[in-house]
Amino acid sequence: MEAIAQVPKTALDVFRMLPEGTLCEVIDNVLYMSPAPFYSHQKLVGLFYKIISNHLDTTLTGEVIISPFDVYLEKLHSALQPDLTYVSNNNREILDEEGSIHGAPDLIIEIFSSDKKRDQVKKRNLYERAGVIEYIMVDPINRKLQRLNLINGVYQLTFESTGTFNSEILSLEFSF
Repeated sequence: MEAIAQVPKTALDVFRMLPEGTLCEVIDNVLYMSPAPFYSHQKLVGLFYKIISNHLDTTLTGEVIISPFDVYLEKLHSALQPDLTYVSNNNREILDEEGSIHGAPDLIIEIFSSDKKRDQVKKRNLYERAGVIEYIMVDPINRKLQRLNLINGVYQLTFESTGTFNSEILSLEFSF
C-alpha cells in the first residue's frame, strides 16, 4: 500500500485517489459507490455505442465515449462516469490528454441500473446546472427512453418512447 501524501479534503479528492476502474461517482461533493451493472444494462450500452459510433464515422461531427470514462464538472464538485458521452467537434477542448473530460459534454446517455433515482434526479439536476445540452435516460427493463433538451437553461422533456432511440443533437433515430 502506498502512503497518502496529503489528506483529502473533498469527495472529489478521494475520487481522484481511487484505483482506475472503481465504480463510483461524485455528485455535489458526495461520493456514491455503484455495484457492477446488470446484463440488460450492458447490452444496451454496447448496442447504443455501436450504432452511434457507426453514425459518427459517417457524419464526422464528434466522438462518442463509452464508460468507464471520467467527466469532471469541477465547479460543481462532481465527477461522473456516464454510460455514453458525446462530445461534438466544436466542444473538443473539454477532452484532455490524460483521458478525461473537464466540462459539460454535448450529450449524456444514462441507462438505468440499480439506482434509477440517482439518474432521474441527482444526475439530471447536475447535468442541467452544468449545461449538458441533451440528456437521455433509458430504462433497460421496459425499454422506455426519455430525452431532455436544455432550453433556456432548463431541461424540457422533448421526446419519450418505448423501444426507439432519438437524439436531436446527433440527428439519429433507431429502434432497440
